[in-house]
Amino acid sequence: MRKKTPQPWAPKWQRFLVAFFASSFLFDVGHQVLDVRIELFWGLQGYDLAWVTSMFLLPLLTGVVVGLIYGWGGKLLAHFPPLVVLSIHYYITYSQGAPEGSHLIPLMWWGFFVILNMEFCAVGGVFGELLLKRFYGTWDMPGTADYFTADSEPLPKDTDE
Repeated sequence: MRKKTPQPWAPKWQRFLVAFFASSFLFDVGHQVLDVRIELFWGLQGYDLAWVTSMFLLPLLTGVVVGLIYGWGGKLLAHFPPLVVLSIHYYITYSQGAPEGSHLIPLMWWGFFVILNMEFCAVGGVFGELLLKRFYGTWDMPGTADYFTADSEPLPKDTDE
């Protein structure tokens, strides 16, 4: 009996939108809960446990969410939520000015932080894909039905007579 591969829960573009907006929301809310603004420099006291959590663990968790929602290829999509959210934060701070006692960090320094967030988010996307692979198996992951190997007639058995 031929094994039937499960179909993804939605087309790629819908999974893209859901994964992107859900992970962007999670990333933004995580920064608000931790009360961290990457684009601001408060002095050395600004680099505390909350800042480290928002730089490393929050993007990792965000990437896992992307990988679980989007499926195969989520590690590539996981690069974009930190870029969009942190760009919006930087633009708003640039437009409105930095709060009292802080400075807007230079754009190149901010770019380094954004790239760091993007890469940790991509690692989380890999973990999300691996979690799906553990649950569904290699070929049964949502989004991989396009790449499923074609079944053909089995090869005849060799008989030595």
